[in-house]
Amino acid sequence: MHTSAFAKGNPKYASIVMDADTGLILHQRYANKSLHPASLTKVMTLLLTFEALEQGRISLGDRVRISRHAANMVPSKLGLPAGSSIRVKDAIYALVTKSANDVAVALAEHLAGSERNFAQRMTLKAHDIGMTRTTFVNASGLHDERQVSTARDMAKMARYVIQVYPEYYRYFSRKNFTYNGKTYRNHNRLMDSYSGMDGMKTGYVAASGFNLIASAVRGDRRIIGVVFGGRSSKTRNAHMKELLDQGFGKIENIRVAKAQVPLPSRKPAIAQAYAALSSPTLQQGFERLIGEGDIDPANSRRIETGLMAIAAHTGEVASAQEAMPGIRLASASPASGTAHSTYQAPNVTAPTRPILTNHNAPWSVQIGAFTSRAATDKEIQKILKTLPHPYSNAQPSIAPLRTAEGWLFRARLSGYTKDEALAACNYIRDCLPVAPQN
Repeated sequence: MHTSAFAKGNPKYASIVMDADTGLILHQRYANKSLHPASLTKVMTLLLTFEALEQGRISLGDRVRISRHAANMVPSKLGLPAGSSIRVKDAIYALVTKSANDVAVALAEHLAGSERNFAQRMTLKAHDIGMTRTTFVNASGLHDERQVSTARDMAKMARYVIQVYPEYYRYFSRKNFTYNGKTYRNHNRLMDSYSGMDGMKTGYVAASGFNLIASAVRGDRRIIGVVFGGRSSKTRNAHMKELLDQGFGKIENIRVAKAQVPLPSRKPAIAQAYAALSSPTLQQGFERLIGEGDIDPANSRRIETGLMAIAAHTGEVASAQEAMPGIRLASASPASGTAHSTYQAPNVTAPTRPILTNHNAPWSVQIGAFTSRAATDKEIQKILKTLPHPYSNAQPSIAPLRTAEGWLFRARLSGYTKDEALAACNYIRDCLPVAPQN
């Protein structure tokens, strides 16, 4: 069903499709509309569970007690009695497959002492990762007028799980779960019929309609789809399939630059010239996209151009003006011959000391993506001034991304460990940790 037909007369409808690697929006309709997430909420409950596992605060074998409050939750539920317990690993599977409300509440109480405290943590985490239009008041997604989100925020949440916790994201692909002799089938039936789909989560309450977050892979590209307000699970799934198909069709037209520059024996001058804008502007909405994962079949290396440079001949930090006296911008079209223009790099005060704290730390954070190099440079400098020590000692870099309509310049700060990257993002709005590239 075409989007306009699906949305017609349906105030609960919203949808978005995002390239999981780059963050580019491939489709959106009412993506910022405030709606009820229903059991999509449980993805945030699981996200905070994954965070606790990663930090060593809990383990997969820990027992989670079922309180009277948890046992009294309405279905969907496992129906565990008050006073019983369930392993964390089984609790994760229960949320992914059965969407068990009793287990969601038990996890919340296990992690935060009470569901109310946990919901506050959920909202804080949501805002930390850029879900600025989201408020959580419970861990299950059972209807509450105050519990709202948007299709865009749900896509951001899904992308965060995929990027930051890939080892735990795999739980979302579980199709069946057996507990106490009973087998539960995953509510996400689209995984059975849509090739490449390996997660994420369904949701339904009367006030929301049939919701779905889906993620699928074709070749080396992954996309995320979100649909709110389906009138039935069948029509919602059919619409999601259509949106994902369209998304993969669009992503094939996005040319992305990737290059793995061989490491020289001594420190290079990081700032380099590279091709840019094939058209004066990119589509509206590309101005502040969070993204990573720049893969181009035509190139096998990754290009990351630093704002601050280390002089190749001395190993000393060079000023940006010295390192980038002018960047020659070549037309992206091979037919343009030798036509060039020159972008003059902005004046940037050079640091008084080297800015890399750990050259071998593989993680980065991305603070935005822009259609203008000047805007990219300005944002990097602004963020560096606001970050506290030691996060301000990162290496600024700019990762160019070529699309069918031109270039995006993605601003990053590199040289972090994973924990440092996650901590740094607490100080930056619209921040995304970037995992090491394989």
